Amino acid sequence: MAPRVPETNAARAALWAMLAVLAGLAVRAPAAPEALALVRDTSGCRLAAASSAPACDCGELPADARAALGLPLALNAASESELERVPGLGPARARAIAAERAQGGAFDSLEALARRVPGIGPKTIDRIRPHLFAVGPDPACGAGSPS
Repeated sequence: MAPRVPETNAARAALWAMLAVLAGLAVRAPAAPEALALVRDTSGCRLAAASSAPACDCGELPADARAALGLPLALNAASESELERVPGLGPARARAIAAERAQGGAFDSLEALARRVPGIGPKTIDRIRPHLFAVGPDPACGAGSPS
Protein backbone atom coordinates (compact mmCIF):
# COMPACT_ATOMS: atom_id res chain seq x y z
CA MET A 1 0.00 0.00 0.00
CA ALA A 2 1.46 3.34 -1.06
CA PRO A 3 1.23 6.19 1.47
CA ARG A 4 -0.66 9.28 0.41
CA VAL A 5 0.84 12.72 0.78
CA PRO A 6 -1.42 14.79 3.05
CA GLU A 7 -3.02 17.96 1.69
CA THR A 8 -0.05 20.31 2.03
CA ASN A 9 2.31 22.63 0.19
CA ALA A 10 4.71 21.54 -2.58
CA ALA A 11 7.78 21.48 -0.32
CA ARG A 12 6.13 19.09 2.10
CA ALA A 13 4.93 16.94 -0.81
CA ALA A 14 8.51 16.72 -2.08
CA LEU A 15 9.76 15.74 1.38
CA TRP A 16 7.10 13.03 1.67
CA ALA A 17 8.13 11.72 -1.75
CA MET A 18 11.80 11.59 -0.74
CA LEU A 19 10.93 9.71 2.44
CA ALA A 20 8.84 7.27 0.43
CA VAL A 21 11.73 6.70 -1.98
CA LEU A 22 14.02 5.89 0.95
CA ALA A 23 11.45 3.38 2.15
CA GLY A 24 11.14 1.95 -1.37
CA LEU A 25 7.54 3.07 -1.83
CA ALA A 26 5.74 5.02 -4.51
CA VAL A 27 3.76 8.05 -3.38
CA ARG A 28 0.92 9.98 -4.96
CA ALA A 29 0.55 13.68 -4.28
CA PRO A 30 -3.04 14.91 -4.05
CA ALA A 31 -4.38 15.50 -7.54
CA ALA A 32 -1.14 14.24 -9.11
CA PRO A 33 -1.75 11.89 -12.02
CA GLU A 34 1.35 9.76 -11.38
CA ALA A 35 3.42 8.53 -8.47
CA LEU A 36 6.40 10.78 -7.67
CA ALA A 37 9.91 9.54 -6.96
CA LEU A 38 13.55 10.64 -7.10
CA VAL A 39 14.56 9.62 -10.61
CA ARG A 40 17.91 9.75 -12.39
CA ASP A 41 18.39 11.75 -15.58
CA THR A 42 21.36 13.44 -17.26
CA SER A 43 21.45 16.20 -14.63
CA GLY A 44 21.35 13.85 -11.62
CA CYS A 45 18.49 12.93 -9.30
CA ARG A 46 15.29 14.95 -9.27
CA LEU A 47 11.69 14.62 -8.11
CA ALA A 48 9.54 13.55 -11.06
CA ALA A 49 6.97 11.02 -12.19
CA ALA A 50 8.17 7.57 -11.13
CA SER A 51 7.67 6.23 -14.65
CA SER A 52 9.75 8.99 -16.31
CA ALA A 53 13.22 7.55 -15.58
CA PRO A 54 15.02 4.93 -13.44
CA ALA A 55 14.93 5.52 -9.70
CA CYS A 56 17.99 6.97 -7.97
CA ASP A 57 19.98 4.75 -5.64
CA CYS A 58 19.91 5.73 -1.98
CA GLY A 59 23.52 6.94 -2.16
CA GLU A 60 22.69 9.32 -5.01
CA LEU A 61 20.46 11.62 -3.00
CA PRO A 62 21.24 15.27 -3.79
CA ALA A 63 22.71 17.40 -0.99
CA ASP A 64 19.50 19.42 -0.66
CA ALA A 65 17.42 16.25 -0.26
CA ARG A 66 19.89 14.96 2.34
CA ALA A 67 19.64 18.23 4.28
CA ALA A 68 15.83 18.16 4.16
CA LEU A 69 15.82 14.58 5.43
CA GLY A 70 18.48 15.22 8.09
CA LEU A 71 20.95 12.79 6.47
CA PRO A 72 24.69 13.52 6.61
CA LEU A 73 26.85 14.21 3.55
CA ALA A 74 29.89 12.14 2.62
CA LEU A 75 32.84 14.30 3.70
CA ASN A 76 35.13 12.86 1.03
CA ALA A 77 32.63 13.44 -1.79
CA ALA A 78 30.99 16.75 -0.79
CA SER A 79 31.82 19.75 -2.94
CA GLU A 80 33.17 22.94 -1.44
CA SER A 81 29.77 24.63 -1.86
CA GLU A 82 28.02 21.70 -0.13
CA LEU A 83 30.51 21.87 2.74
CA GLU A 84 29.83 25.62 3.09
CA ARG A 85 26.21 24.87 3.98
CA VAL A 86 27.14 22.53 6.84
CA PRO A 87 26.34 24.30 10.14
CA GLY A 88 29.63 25.14 11.86
CA LEU A 89 31.78 25.36 8.72
CA GLY A 90 31.18 28.25 6.33
CA PRO A 91 33.18 29.36 3.28
CA ALA A 92 36.69 29.58 4.79
CA ARG A 93 36.59 26.21 6.52
CA ALA A 94 34.94 24.56 3.50
CA ARG A 95 37.73 25.91 1.30
CA ALA A 96 40.39 24.65 3.76
CA ILE A 97 38.77 21.19 3.90
CA ALA A 98 38.58 20.92 0.10
CA ALA A 99 42.21 22.06 -0.26
CA GLU A 100 43.49 19.59 2.34
CA ARG A 101 41.45 16.76 0.81
CA ALA A 102 42.89 17.56 -2.64
CA GLN A 103 46.45 17.67 -1.27
CA GLY A 104 46.40 14.91 1.36
CA GLY A 105 43.70 12.57 0.11
CA ALA A 106 40.50 11.31 1.69
CA PHE A 107 39.82 11.71 5.40
CA ASP A 108 39.53 8.41 7.29
CA SER A 109 37.40 9.92 10.07
CA LEU A 110 36.00 13.22 11.28
CA GLU A 111 38.74 13.29 13.89
CA ALA A 112 41.31 13.19 11.06
CA LEU A 113 39.65 16.33 9.75
CA ALA A 114 40.50 18.06 13.04
CA ARG A 115 44.10 16.83 12.89
CA ARG A 116 44.68 17.86 9.28
CA VAL A 117 42.78 21.15 8.90
CA PRO A 118 43.89 24.15 11.00
CA GLY A 119 41.03 25.92 12.73
CA ILE A 120 38.92 22.79 13.14
CA GLY A 121 38.97 21.34 16.62
CA PRO A 122 36.91 19.01 18.80
CA LYS A 123 34.07 21.52 19.30
CA THR A 124 33.68 21.99 15.55
CA ILE A 125 33.74 18.22 15.03
CA ASP A 126 30.95 17.84 17.60
CA ARG A 127 28.93 20.51 15.75
CA ILE A 128 29.37 18.96 12.29
CA ARG A 129 29.09 15.26 13.26
CA PRO A 130 25.32 15.10 12.58
CA HIS A 131 25.87 16.61 9.12
CA LEU A 132 28.92 14.75 7.75
CA PHE A 133 30.36 11.24 7.71
CA ALA A 134 33.84 10.22 6.57
CA VAL A 135 33.74 6.46 6.03
CA GLY A 136 31.37 3.56 6.40
CA PRO A 137 27.97 2.85 4.95
CA ASP A 138 25.87 5.72 3.69
CA PRO A 139 23.20 6.51 6.31
CA ALA A 140 20.73 7.20 3.48
CA CYS A 141 20.90 3.50 2.67
CA GLY A 142 19.89 2.56 6.20
CA ALA A 143 22.92 0.46 7.10
CA GLY A 144 25.13 0.87 10.15
CA SER A 145 26.33 4.03 11.78
CA PRO A 146 28.91 6.21 10.02
CA SER A 147 32.05 7.60 11.59
